[in-house]
Amino acid sequence: MPQLVILTGPIAAGKNTVADELTQRLTDQGRTVVVADVDEVAAMVGPPGAGKARLWFAAHEAHGALVGQWLRSNVDYVVAVGPFHTTEERAALTHTLPAGTALLWVVIDATVSVTFARALADPGRGLSREPRFHCRAHHRFRRLLPGIPADMAFDSEAMDANQISAAIADKLTRQLSDKL
Repeated sequence: MPQLVILTGPIAAGKNTVADELTQRLTDQGRTVVVADVDEVAAMVGPPGAGKARLWFAAHEAHGALVGQWLRSNVDYVVAVGPFHTTEERAALTHTLPAGTALLWVVIDATVSVTFARALADPGRGLSREPRFHCRAHHRFRRLLPGIPADMAFDSEAMDANQISAAIADKLTRQLSDKL
């Protein structure tokens, strides 16, 4: 059965960059990996967008269904990326998972000054480049952080995506060895 790796944290903490690096590491080992980003599911909502149409939670539920279906396939790993900060967001992700799914919760963090600078430097970003939205979302994460599960936690100011993905891949390899 595939393993689910969950990458969460504030906006622009480096979750997608870590997901890309981790995918490369695991595929280099001959593993199949699916990356499912809740933001990409939310982007499926046409203008005005999931947030403005008040469909953000529906996007979380659709994302959870997608992740659950991939976990029923013949892939080795599913990497879920997104803000799974509240109990409800985590339930939307996990309610369709097959029984016995192995979960690895990873929190990737950085200060708001760093994440906002990263968001501003990325012309492909939308709402996260707006100071009020960005700060509000970051403060929400910070307030909810004590309740977010974390098997592993990283500060993306202290470690780069390559180092973080290496640590995650090492843990996954050890877990696989322990099963055998």
